[in-house]
Amino acid sequence: MANQNIQQLAEQAFKYGPFFFSVLFLIFLTRWAYKKYSTAIAQVPAIEGADKKINRTMFMSTFFMGLALVVVSVIWWWWFKPGVYLFVGKIQNLQPQEEVAADVYYLKREYRGALSEEDTIGQLRNEEFVILRPSPFRKGQSFALEYSKNHKRREKLWITYEDSSEESVYEVDYDVNNQRAFLKRLSQDAPTQQKSSLFPRFVKTVEAAEGPQRRLVMNQNTKQSPTEEERLISVLQDPRSNVAVKLDTIDILNSKPQSELRKYLEFSGPEPVALTIFDLTQHSDDELASKATFLAKKADIDGYLVEQLSSSEQVRRQAAEKILLRISRTHAQALLKRADVRQYEDLRRTSQEVSSGAYTQILKPTAALDGDRYYVKATWKREDPETVSCLTKLFNTELFTKRTLSEEATLM
Repeated sequence: MANQNIQQLAEQAFKYGPFFFSVLFLIFLTRWAYKKYSTAIAQVPAIEGADKKINRTMFMSTFFMGLALVVVSVIWWWWFKPGVYLFVGKIQNLQPQEEVAADVYYLKREYRGALSEEDTIGQLRNEEFVILRPSPFRKGQSFALEYSKNHKRREKLWITYEDSSEESVYEVDYDVNNQRAFLKRLSQDAPTQQKSSLFPRFVKTVEAAEGPQRRLVMNQNTKQSPTEEERLISVLQDPRSNVAVKLDTIDILNSKPQSELRKYLEFSGPEPVALTIFDLTQHSDDELASKATFLAKKADIDGYLVEQLSSSEQVRRQAAEKILLRISRTHAQALLKRADVRQYEDLRRTSQEVSSGAYTQILKPTAALDGDRYYVKATWKREDPETVSCLTKLFNTELFTKRTLSEEATLM
């Protein structure tokens, strides 16, 4: 027998233990011994009784040894059998900029159905995972998972095993107190609020375009030697900068003292910095929205706007009045109450506009792989052919779509 065959047999014997030897005795050695015994008793002339006894003893010994090894194999399998234990779960509603990875897991990506042709960039997905172990899982046992946004800002999330019959379903959430992301386990019995970057009831979606704001930011970035204020604010005001870059910028600003943050609020850009920060507090990314809210409080933007509204300079008041129409009506009314509305006619007019709510427009940036996207809800009267025709041409030329004009008209 070749050395390679002997090595393979030795490896199989080490792997299967007593089961290997029980098969060896019952199938091979016992048959060999029985063949020897049959030949001995059929031999002519007949062999002596002592020789028959030796052959019979050899056959019976191998047979009973094989049976004994079978019993040992059953006991060994019952008490020491190797097993594989599975922990199966799902992380749902991951946004496009969110990535998860692990070395010891098996991950399967499942994309959620797109709501329209324009939604393929911002498509949500679920990540199904399977964790394998040779020993049973313990309740409360945790497993690390790598989590990042836009392939940056890598951190660890922990999946905790719960001894439950239902499938473990998680969702990435943000802990405002500890300022870190975590996996929140969802109950399968109660309906969960969908964490989505899209608005399913919206008739049309409009991607953030490279309009005047984008061009101004681009022009600002082309200066010869931009200051730190210009560099940081341009990142926040650029709709194409991704979530990870915005988070890095917000962290830098949050590390600065309150006195230094005031000069950032005075920065002259395509829009007031205070408005940019307020917009980011409405962001679909929970971490970015939370840190923007903290920055707004630390910089005392409310106090800054009250000063602007109370200023004797009309230009400063008008800049603050525009911000009032881009935040919630309750918030705007609270700021107007702190300022003396009766002093100036323009403040009284703005107060009336805020109270009516007809002029308030709150932008909610939605995270995507290529920056922020903005969605609007458009309603119109189908019985008005002039309006329908105008909007059909507008949507067909301005939206990112491959539909023809006639196909657009059918959707209208």
